[in-house]
Amino acid sequence: MDASTHSSAARLGQLQAWLAEDPDNPALLADACDSAIAAGAHEEAQAHLATASRLRLDPAAWSFRQARLCIARRELERAAELLQQLAATEGEHPVLAHDFAYVRLLQGDAETCRSLLEPWLTRDCAPQPLEAIQALWLRAMHASGLVEDAWSWLQQQEAARLPAGLRGVASLLAVDAEDFAAARTLAEAALAVHPMHPEALVARATVALAEQQVESARGWLAQALQANSDDGRTWSMLGLASLQAREFALAQAQLERAVQALPRHIGSWHALGWACLLQQDLPGAHQAFAQALALDRNFAESHGAVGLVLALRGHREAAQGQLALAARLDPRNVTGRFAQALLRGEIGDAARLQALAHRLLDRPGFFGGKLRDSMPKR
Repeated sequence: MDASTHSSAARLGQLQAWLAEDPDNPALLADACDSAIAAGAHEEAQAHLATASRLRLDPAAWSFRQARLCIARRELERAAELLQQLAATEGEHPVLAHDFAYVRLLQGDAETCRSLLEPWLTRDCAPQPLEAIQALWLRAMHASGLVEDAWSWLQQQEAARLPAGLRGVASLLAVDAEDFAAARTLAEAALAVHPMHPEALVARATVALAEQQVESARGWLAQALQANSDDGRTWSMLGLASLQAREFALAQAQLERAVQALPRHIGSWHALGWACLLQQDLPGAHQAFAQALALDRNFAESHGAVGLVLALRGHREAAQGQLALAARLDPRNVTGRFAQALLRGEIGDAARLQALAHRLLDRPGFFGGKLRDSMPKR
């Protein structure tokens, strides 16, 4: 349970005690329902909604709470229906627009999310809903792969005036824009105000990992998992940290979690393949690299990785076919050249193979560039 959820749970306990003495108090019911949703106490929230319905309390406000509960339960179509009905009866409102767009993002429709939010970026909104809209729009841009456009928009804003929460979102964009200095600055500014900001934690950990500060990176990533234990990017970065620490079995377990959450992330499949390879699990490595290749058959490193495993399994002809494709796509691809050296007999024993593999893993940016293309989008 993260700090925010813990705080909501504590608040809920206090409110429930007060409600026991005054069960039909509208203000207490509203506060308790909101706290229950925030704390993940969905059954309690539903009970408060039923009480509000019995008391015939403000239908718009309680319909909105029902929509929020549906979002929390991932009953997304029902949430969308309720939010659309509210917009039709109550008129446009930035909070309704934000929540409806958020539903679309949760459904995997980042493009619709962006299009719903973009008109609100230039409207005169109160600071709190505007910040939420900007943050969600940036996440949708990230999810759409429009990192450069989102980063350009952020650079046009006055950095000193960005709210801390928005700086946290921006920090992860800075990582994928390969501006690590900005990523560090933005993440640290966000964490100074919001110590459990998930994106800022992952961004700061990524910078630390790039600087080979493995234990520091692991500390930030462990905190990020407290905020979201199912986040694929966090698991992927933990796996990379374990690879750097030469803890290959742990890396494999972490990267298996990553690819469950991010089945289209090429970099996580490659990292998983190396974790298997360095434990002499050639079938597991072959499967992981083949998954990466299936995602993009024009990526040289994937052909090179499959060729490497085929070479290690003694399938020279098949390996040479994959390596020829890799060389044609990119003559400089690292894994393919490594495999070619193996086929030529330049790597004579297992110890030499392990040593060269470790050197590859230590190369700055070995899992960067194309290997980050499908990194988690929030």
